[in-house]
Amino acid sequence: MDLLLPLILATVLTMALIPLLERRATSMHVLDQPGDRKVHERPVPRVGGIAMAIGAVIPLLLWLPLDRQIVALLLAALVILLFGVWDDRRNLSPGVKFIGQVIGVAIAVFAGDLSIHSVTLTSRIELPEVVALPLTFLFLLGVTNAINLADGLDGLAGGTTFLCCAAIVALSLAGDAPVITTVAVTLMGSLLGFLRYNSYPARVFMGDGGSQLLGFSVGVLTIQLTQTAALPYSAALPLLLLGLPIIDTLTVMAVRLHAGRSPFSPDRNHLHHRLLALGFDHFEAVAVIYLLQCVLFVLAWQMRFHSDAVILVAFGLVAATVVTSLWLARRSHFKWRGAGGPRLAEVVAARVPWLKAPSHLPRWGNVIAWAALSIYFVVVAATSTVISVDVAWLALALALLLLTALLKLVPLRITGGLVHAAVFVAVAMAVYLDHVEPTKFAAFTGVKRLLFPVLALAVVMRLRFWRERRFEISTLDVLVVFLALVLPNLPGLQGAPSNVGRSVAKLVLLMYAAELLIRHSGRTRGWLWGTTTLALAVLAVRGLAPFAG
Repeated sequence: MDLLLPLILATVLTMALIPLLERRATSMHVLDQPGDRKVHERPVPRVGGIAMAIGAVIPLLLWLPLDRQIVALLLAALVILLFGVWDDRRNLSPGVKFIGQVIGVAIAVFAGDLSIHSVTLTSRIELPEVVALPLTFLFLLGVTNAINLADGLDGLAGGTTFLCCAAIVALSLAGDAPVITTVAVTLMGSLLGFLRYNSYPARVFMGDGGSQLLGFSVGVLTIQLTQTAALPYSAALPLLLLGLPIIDTLTVMAVRLHAGRSPFSPDRNHLHHRLLALGFDHFEAVAVIYLLQCVLFVLAWQMRFHSDAVILVAFGLVAATVVTSLWLARRSHFKWRGAGGPRLAEVVAARVPWLKAPSHLPRWGNVIAWAALSIYFVVVAATSTVISVDVAWLALALALLLLTALLKLVPLRITGGLVHAAVFVAVAMAVYLDHVEPTKFAAFTGVKRLLFPVLALAVVMRLRFWRERRFEISTLDVLVVFLALVLPNLPGLQGAPSNVGRSVAKLVLLMYAAELLIRHSGRTRGWLWGTTTLALAVLAVRGLAPFAG
């Protein structure tokens, strides 16, 4: 199965759902209010978890065999999500939240046949049920709450979970576990769609519903990854895959107990709080945590066949290094000074006064972004030879929808969300067709080598001079770079197409460009609708032509 399809569908669905849910956040009573322990200064909708759940479950229903175990695990995830959303609405007591988590884990364990039933020393050793069941409950409950507690900065919980899913994809591909791979890839897609709105400064939060769902999901995946007979991975590997949330949770609880307080009492002792206190800004704190998680990712890959004892020692050394480094930094009154220097954009703008002009580059940024998007759409539509019938019919439906917007047959206030979603789906279709047939036309390969750097430059220019927001590299960009450069090049990884990372990078860049043109431009937005309609019409005609006669 081509892994890009569920990833694209999950990404597009999540991106399309978030604005719709965002507008209903007040009536749904899911707004996160500012507070002493919060870093945001205005109410933020907590709808990301709902959007991610819907964005992930639809591809899973389409691509997974719905046997008894999968249905049970989906039901367990639904219970976790519902209790989390209930908490977002009503601020439940810890006891009620814990009951919901126990119900979800019980469904996964007893109806889904999920358990940590073996460990690896010199060989595989089966655990008695009296040990396996409590260990499974403890692990799943711990991971669910660890990801929930780690959700303290924009993009933090989503990004670390994304990296964990990327590691699971690599390990499951190497071990030929298609169901685990599909679920992990789909979660990555929904996280990409969510992080587009959650990277600093966040428009939406995932809420307890989203963070608990993600923690439970990756917990289930890591158990399946290490407890399946066909996969020879060590049972302790989840300690590295989920290392930072586990280290953070254990450290915070130890500090609270040492101070004579409840281990569940709120404070500002989490890893991200400590990095902020050391002088790192929001982006830098999240980037440091991503970097540490990437180190654990690579360490997990290199140690995937080691015994559990060796992995436990490695995890202990990493934990001791992180905790000791933070303690020494605080004791020595260390302050990170990098955040105080001038930004590159400020330096360039100061030296080249023309860049301060309010309309020069933004206008050309719009035109160049539109031209690059249009060329890509039309060339893919005109040259692709793998247009299936379902893709052709979808292209025809989207073309007709965009045509209603161009001809103003229906007021845009009614169809605006659908029209914008149609453009995003068209982007995804073009990337998918280019992905499955990347090198068939040498001339197009040469065009793309010029097209995407030019498009990236246009997006940077447009963002830099967007009046509502200055351009800064986001934490989502860091994740995309990691996915494109590291994941396909892991030593010993078999079964992963080398262009998956590049295709994901293209998808995100094109989504950025399309969103900028849709939301912050007038005339070029109409141009985008026109050329997208043309490309979709070409796809529909070429895909349906063999059946017309």
